[in-house]
Amino acid sequence: MQRESRIAHYVVGVLTALSLVLLSLPLSSYVRALKACAGYVLDPLSYEGERGYQRLAQAPERVREMLSAQIENGHLKEELRATAWLKTTVESLAIENDRLRRALGFKTPAPRHPVWAHVMERDPLHWYSSVSIDAGEDRGVSLNDAVLGRVADAVVAVGRVVDVSPHAATVLLLTDERSAVAAYLSSGTLEGLVQGQQSSERLLMNYINPEARIAAGDSVYTSPTSVTFPPDVLIGRVAEINQRDPFLAFQSVQIAPALEAASLQEVLILRAHPSVAETAVPPAAPRAAAFEPPAVSSATVAAILAKRRRRATPGPVPAPPPAAVSASSGTAASAPFVRASTAAAPSPTEARR
Repeated sequence: MQRESRIAHYVVGVLTALSLVLLSLPLSSYVRALKACAGYVLDPLSYEGERGYQRLAQAPERVREMLSAQIENGHLKEELRATAWLKTTVESLAIENDRLRRALGFKTPAPRHPVWAHVMERDPLHWYSSVSIDAGEDRGVSLNDAVLGRVADAVVAVGRVVDVSPHAATVLLLTDERSAVAAYLSSGTLEGLVQGQQSSERLLMNYINPEARIAAGDSVYTSPTSVTFPPDVLIGRVAEINQRDPFLAFQSVQIAPALEAASLQEVLILRAHPSVAETAVPPAAPRAAAFEPPAVSSATVAAILAKRRRRATPGPVPAPPPAAVSASSGTAASAPFVRASTAAAPSPTEARR
């Protein structure tokens, strides 16, 4: 313990002597450098303190800049997402515009009123049977309206409406076993009946002439004899020719639908009647006010009745009142009064009448 105390005293003495020596030396560049080096070694906090203070003083500003940058980054991300959504919307509108422009080439029968609708849901247990759409009685959809789909530049037969609610409807697809539509083949215009098959995406066309020659890939269109669908609408193409059954008087073929039920997203409904909003008559313009005769005063009415009475009862012409003649010359004293008296007296001709 005494040894450590002696060493500490020696160190203090040495440092004191060194300090006195440094203080006594002249302030030359070497001395200042030596003092600075000794001061940095013995007391580095005085040199780093100013730099640390400056860093601490700049900390709030940097934190504020970081927070501002983070907020601005969030705003830019929101704008980027909005821009992406806007781009998607514009692309969707462009696709829809192109679809509508191409669909203008489809000629619907005169009594039909087309309207587009979207597919809302499908029944997983009956995937090839029916779909629900977002158009109902509010848009003029009724039972047995023909439903078409879009493939590239053309519309194809999809099904018909079998159930209608105020804001939705159910479409029975052609692939359902309860569906049937009259159709013909593009080769030879052979007529037949296209029907759906249970749990199958293919259609079956029956009642074809047994002597007809059918090739795979022939197109199948709706027949003009179809009640639900307009004529010449594509249904599908021949995928397979069934073997001839000797006990049947016709042959049948398998048809691949032009539009698969899984890819059905939008449909065109051929309504029999337009919706109430489309048939609403705009309010008629207000009719012009009828011509009303000018009002007649009671004095005028009394004068007309008196005139008619005088015409009906003949009598002598009354003499003018004395006040109407001047005492000196015998002329009318007042011209207006004379004219009024003359007009009031009936003429002999009028009296005879």
